Amino acid sequence: MTRKHITFPVAGIAAAAIAAGGIGVATSAASNHAPAPSAHAARSTTLRLTADPHGRLRFNTNHLTAHPGKVTIVLTNPRSAGMPHGIAIKGRGVNRSGKVVGPGGRSIVAVTLKRGTFTFFCPVPGHAAAGMTGTLTVR
Repeated sequence: MTRKHITFPVAGIAAAAIAAGGIGVATSAASNHAPAPSAHAARSTTLRLTADPHGRLRFNTNHLTAHPGKVTIVLTNPRSAGMPHGIAIKGRGVNRSGKVVGPGGRSIVAVTLKRGTFTFFCPVPGHAAAGMTGTLTVR
């Protein structure tokens, strides 16, 4: 019995594919130093809040929860509220307010937060003292 050896030009094809960039091999030194994605990448959280539609000085909730990172609170002031409202946040060195808006408007405040407890409130004079306040927990 005679053996025949068949040779395929695999090495030549592989070399041509690598040279053309067809196989996932790094061809530049810069690609070897790309930063790895962070396991703790900053998140973005949008929270929605509504002022009482019957004109009482309160929000629809007094507790919000978010992840560390950019936190945006969107307050809807219903047309039936009958008065202006806004949204603000303070605590741990943060003190930021959105616009005060009339009935039918939206007030937005956005801030980057670390873990901790913050207070959200209506910045219209007298509204927070009357009960338009709540706790935002960032964890």
